Parts: sequence; C-alpha cells; structure tokens
Amino acid sequence: MKMKMIIGAVAMLATASAVNAQGFTEAKFGIKGGWNSTNITNSKEGNIDDNNRLNTFNAGVVGVIPLGSTFSIRTGLDLQSKGTESTTTLVDEVKTTYKVNPMYLELPVNVAVMLPFNEKVKAYIGAGPYAAVGIAGKIKTMTEVGGVTDETSRSIEWGNDNPLAEDASDQEGQVGSGQFKRFDFGANIVGGIDFGRFGVHAQYGIGLTNSVPGQTTDNNANKSNQHRALGVSGVFYF
Repeated sequence: MKMKMIIGAVAMLATASAVNAQGFTEAKFGIKGGWNSTNITNSKEGNIDDNNRLNTFNAGVVGVIPLGSTFSIRTGLDLQSKGTESTTTLVDEVKTTYKVNPMYLELPVNVAVMLPFNEKVKAYIGAGPYAAVGIAGKIKTMTEVGGVTDETSRSIEWGNDNPLAEDASDQEGQVGSGQFKRFDFGANIVGGIDFGRFGVHAQYGIGLTNSVPGQTTDNNANKSNQHRALGVSGVFYF
C-alpha cells in the first residue's frame, strides 16, 4: 500500500511538472497599458536634485517567447511617455515651471526567470536592454508673476541640440527651441505576475544616453540628461 501511495505521489508530481512546463513552451502575445513616474537626471554623476517626477503613461503590445521551461524573452513595442518637471525662481516675484514630456516608441528585450506558483499563476523577474526613437512631445512653460500665471506650450523638435538653448550657438541653460536627441537606449529591470490571460507588469527603465545634450564637447561622457522611468501596467493576453 505504501509503495502504491509513493508511486501515486510521484506520478502526481510528474503530471504537475509537465503541466507547468507546458505553460512555458508556448509563446503568447497581448496588450498592456498603465502609469509611469518619470524623471531626468541633471548632474554629471547621474543624480536628480531639484527636478520633480512627472506622472505620465505607457501602452503597447507584449510578446513572451519561452526559452525552455524556466527562462523567457519578454519583448514588444511600447509607447513610453517620459520627462520631468522643474521650477526656477529668478527673483522673488517671478517663478517659472518647465514640464518636459517627450514620447518614445521603445523596443525592450528582457530575459526573465519564470517562477510558477501553480498551473495558472506565474511570477517572473528579469532585465535587458531597450532601444527607443522619439516621435512626439511637448514642453510647457508656466510663468507666475505677482499671482498671475502665463502658460505657453511648444512641440519638441528632435535633433542634437540642448532643449533649453535658443539655437546651436547659444549657451547651455537658456530657454529655447526644445530639441531632444531622436534616439535613446538603456536598460530595464522588470517583474510581474501572470494570472492566465491577465497580468501585472512593473519595470524600471534606466537611460544610458544623454538625451538632451548641451553644447560642451564632454557632455556626452557624463550621466546628466538620462531618462529614469518607473512604470506599472496591466496586461491582457490574447
């Protein structure tokens, strides 16, 4: 009797393992959307001192490609809204707030470790690179003088110049044309839980390029003007 019970238990474990492994061997695709909290570094060391985080959004398509029974590649194409908000006071009566909001089409390629709880519920954690191209965005300027606020907005012009310079010959730090570099790349740290056809996905994106370069020749070598984006999304798999 004991031998039959042992054989039965082993058979049940083998069946459960086969079911879980089967869940890793089929690619799946879906859509996602959610909330971003973003910022841009403003020092050569990659620090964020006076900038405020900007609440934005993310949306896109998701692809999960299994690599055996444990690992998978999580990829897709995302629309990532990024940016920052900062405030400067030139004199006591004049306060200017800049809200910078570039949007990118982003291609992530993350390698994830799958952690199954049961047949349907599976957690994962992973990391990988991303490449992005800028497609749209706005820079809003709000100036408050004596309690009266004036707001202006301009579209981001994608190029290689500082967005706070009037033109390529101006000095860094002046208000101007609003140009960002067209291309960006970096790394993501991801994690989440899939509940069958639904899931919750979280990621932290670390930009590695100077996305809004200044006019100094060594500015591309430091860690200023790099994107930082924390995102949480809901996922629906087809």
